[in-house]
Amino acid sequence: MAPTLKFGSATSNEGFTPLSTASFSDLRPARIVRELIQNSLDAAVVEAGERTATIRFEVSALDRQQIPDIRGYQSAFEAAVKYQKKFASGVLPDAAQQVVDHIRQGLSEVVRGNATVLTVVDNGIGLDQRRMYSLLGDGSSAKSEESSGSYGVGHLAPMALSDLRYMVYGGVTENGGRIVAGRTVLASHRGRKKLNAAEGYLINGFKGGLDGNLYNFIDPPYPRIVKTYIDRIESEWGHGSVVMMLAFNNFRSNTALWEVVSKVASYNFGAAIYRGKLVIEVIDGTDTRVLDSNAIESILEQEKRRIRSARSDSFFEGLRPSGRNAYSILRTLADSPRRHLEVDGSIAYLSLTTGSVSDGYRVDLFRNGMWITDAAFALKRVDFGDRQPFHAVIEIEAKKSGDLHRLVRKAEGPMHDSLSFSLLSEIEKTQLKTALRQLSDRIKEQVPEVRTDSYMVEDFLLVNTGSGGGTGQRSFSFWGVPTVTYRARANQLMAQEIDPITVEPEDPIHKPQPPPRPPRPPRLRTEEKSSPLPFRSAIVPDGYGRLSATITSERDFREVWLILRVDENVDVTCDRIWSDEDLSIASCVIKASGGLETEIKSQVRSDGKVVIVRGLSANTTYEVQVEYAAPQELTRIVEEPVLRLEIHRPPTPSDSHGTSK
Repeated sequence: MAPTLKFGSATSNEGFTPLSTASFSDLRPARIVRELIQNSLDAAVVEAGERTATIRFEVSALDRQQIPDIRGYQSAFEAAVKYQKKFASGVLPDAAQQVVDHIRQGLSEVVRGNATVLTVVDNGIGLDQRRMYSLLGDGSSAKSEESSGSYGVGHLAPMALSDLRYMVYGGVTENGGRIVAGRTVLASHRGRKKLNAAEGYLINGFKGGLDGNLYNFIDPPYPRIVKTYIDRIESEWGHGSVVMMLAFNNFRSNTALWEVVSKVASYNFGAAIYRGKLVIEVIDGTDTRVLDSNAIESILEQEKRRIRSARSDSFFEGLRPSGRNAYSILRTLADSPRRHLEVDGSIAYLSLTTGSVSDGYRVDLFRNGMWITDAAFALKRVDFGDRQPFHAVIEIEAKKSGDLHRLVRKAEGPMHDSLSFSLLSEIEKTQLKTALRQLSDRIKEQVPEVRTDSYMVEDFLLVNTGSGGGTGQRSFSFWGVPTVTYRARANQLMAQEIDPITVEPEDPIHKPQPPPRPPRPPRLRTEEKSSPLPFRSAIVPDGYGRLSATITSERDFREVWLILRVDENVDVTCDRIWSDEDLSIASCVIKASGGLETEIKSQVRSDGKVVIVRGLSANTTYEVQVEYAAPQELTRIVEEPVLRLEIHRPPTPSDSHGTSK
């Protein structure tokens, strides 16, 4: 006898947007695909002990006759629409009507023969009754403490990919045990003798649950649509699972499945793919493509110019980190040895590269090969301000990282992309903070400090913000609420010991080291004064997208570079969320003031990041007018962003110590 959908008794009215679906109904493709990959990766590597998790995404045609109990489904759906309209005085709420429209569209495509099914297959531990209970439940987990998420809420996310909101599960365990079930989420509706609940299950019937058993699962022969895949799993791997999303909506876009899956996987699971722990296969019709350790670099190579994470209103909403940082992670893993670190009695793994990397200071935390965060406690950018730029990747593994793994896992948010100490007990908070501080200390041990004695004040021009007149050495007019920083002459601008403009931006990862600094010249008597000089890098806005500044040099310079920076603390959280690469200089005009009004030769470099200025004379004041472009996301936060203008020598100095060439 063919299995049918069974609906339990409703204890209250649930519409087409019940609370049980709230956690997944609005998720974006990046979130859903990440959840699917995470669950399969854990099931294979962590729980089944496989060396490599293989996850296969396949889109194929959906025959109406293949859908288990399609007639029962349609009957329940129409009854739900009728009951909900009556309950709502004849008019469904907008959100409920949208769900109904999607289901009708899915049914229409099924009837016309245009519907497809998305099938995700893995070589994981498979499904038994205990795990199937968790899949059909709403929050309990059948995963071990070593795994990343839970079968409960997390497994509901893929239902958003089914226009019918109908999913079928199947699995085979290592000992040959098989199990199949299905689930749909509609709305409360009238049955023959009772009010039916919104959720229907593809089972033989319900059990009391007092003995721990909730469902009477269907018996063989299983529906052909899922049996075919179970047979393949057993033949190819011996164990694994399959989840099927009926009437696949293709993320409600024209984006190819490969583009979505490969991008999400390479961004979020770069460590697992690079280490050979994860292989992704995508089959779309006759096209089969593979993402593995050999293919990931070419994929991220194409993404490395994406310097920001996906916007909140974009197709890839929720996809983090940025493409540039994902590529940098891969290069860090490939270009540096993997070090074992013992922290608070646990083991972590560190890969680290130093040098002038594009993002300054960065630590990415992975757990079981999945990216978690780049802003962990004690591992943020602000924690390494006295070090040279570097990129570090920390990997924590279930079977090797002990208590550290357990604490990080417990502190993760529901999307596994942050750490929240509020989820821990007071003792656990202390333990995790101690471990993260130790990781921070280990990184600092391997990254050189920034030296503060390599520059003399004569190496820099002075910047006047526009209305003080004179040389700009004492009188400054400020915009906003700036702070004048006083430093001894030999220590001014210590952060510029590491010159970020030493390579073209075409390759932000492989960056040559800057040339060695020339020997420090002997100090002149006038340089031995102990009185400090103020240095200001603030500038004056001159309308949207424009700024002005006044600069004065104490001597002749053959060539200098002007570089525009996003100031620190540009947002209310006091985090620098925008990088300098977000800015682009469109034009720059420099004229000598004081009645001369002579335009100085300047050229904006092709990448828009540097203005090359030639021929500055001693004791001459120059007026600088710059036009620049900033991303809309930045200007939405601050109408006139706070910027600073820095003046650098070129990477290879064109003038010697204090003498014009």
